[in-house]
Amino acid sequence: MGVRRATEEDCKLVFDWANEPEVRNASFHTEKIEWLDHISWYLQKLKNPDSLILIFDVDGKPAGQIRFDKNSEENYFLISFLLDQKFRGKSLGRVLIEMGIAYLITQVQQAPFLCVGFVKKDNIASQRAFLKNEFLLVSESDVSLKFEKKVE
Repeated sequence: MGVRRATEEDCKLVFDWANEPEVRNASFHTEKIEWLDHISWYLQKLKNPDSLILIFDVDGKPAGQIRFDKNSEENYFLISFLLDQKFRGKSLGRVLIEMGIAYLITQVQQAPFLCVGFVKKDNIASQRAFLKNEFLLVSESDVSLKFEKKVE
């Protein structure tokens, strides 16, 4: 298992994962993503120094992705992650977040920093993945939970 920085060649893979029905349902924006919109968004994210997309692999097969978007004003990284449907239900979300944060630490010059994740209330698997990585549940709304972890 490991993570690596995403490349332009991963654009279609990330697109297919993002449009998978369970992923769309777990997302805050549930509508289908259009291909041309995705290409533009994806290439912009790859070039943005405040965004990091990593591909997670299991036994040499792409199994998921994690993205960190830096909020410079408040000095935190917003986490978004997903697993390929073939790799769900195996507690790999915990591993993906753990490996992603370990990689992020090697890229960030200033510590400590905060990682933040928002999860829909009905997305129990993602909630568990954050809690198993020692994130704290800090607030909730009608639809979502907010998790935070200080990384030192």
